[in-house]
Amino acid sequence: MMIPLFLTMLLLTTITSIFIYQRTNQEVHLVLALFTAIIFLIWGLAIAHWSIHILALLALLCIRIPLFSPKTIKIYEK
Repeated sequence: MMIPLFLTMLLLTTITSIFIYQRTNQEVHLVLALFTAIIFLIWGLAIAHWSIHILALLALLCIRIPLFSPKTIKIYEK
């Protein structure tokens, strides 16, 4: 009973801090939203079924991020 209640409260905290950040200009709410979202993600992955981990690994292996792709650099100009 405690784990679903904790995850629900963590999700509500994340969503509320995002809404408060969008309505104000205070960076505290952005930091709160980011940290609670990171904790929520880590906690969710820790209690997830192994099939979810396999699907996430396959998705990460299939996604090509242009930031990490190698770029050719010309050393000598002709």
